[in-house]
Amino acid sequence: MTQRIPAAATDDPLLLEGLRRVIEDQIGPRRKGAIYQNSDGAFEVLALVRDPEQARTLLRRRCAQWAVIVRDVLRPDSQPVAVGSVWTTSDQLVRKADTRASAARKCASCGGEGGRMVDTSGGGVTRQTWQSCTPCGGSGQAG
Repeated sequence: MTQRIPAAATDDPLLLEGLRRVIEDQIGPRRKGAIYQNSDGAFEVLALVRDPEQARTLLRRRCAQWAVIVRDVLRPDSQPVAVGSVWTTSDQLVRKADTRASAARKCASCGGEGGRMVDTSGGGVTRQTWQSCTPCGGSGQAG
C-alpha cells in the first residue's frame, strides 16, 4: 500500500530544508568529477541525478530521492552504473570534484550532465545504459 504525503507537508519550508540537508548528507562530496574509494572499489562520479523520478527509475526503488552514476576506475572495461548508497565513514574521497570548471560553462546538449541513461528494456528484461554526450565528449562542459 502506498502512503501519500499530505500536500501541506510539501509546502512547509522547514520540512523541505530538512529533507534537502538529509539528501546532501547522504550524497556527501560525490559531485561530477570526484573520485572516491570504499571496500567495493574506486569510483569516478560521472553524474549526480537529483530528480527523484529519474533516480527511482534508475535504481528501481520507490523511495529514491537521488542517484549517482559512477564508473569503477580500477577496471578498464567497467561500464557506468547508477548507485544510491549513502556516504559513510568507510568512503574516502580520493579527488574532489572541480567545482570551478563545472560551474563555468555547461554543455548545451546534455545540460552539464555529461550524458544520459538510455532505456532499451523489453520482453521483461530491464536494460539501462549510460550514453556519453558526443558534443562535449562526456565532460559536461561547453567546448
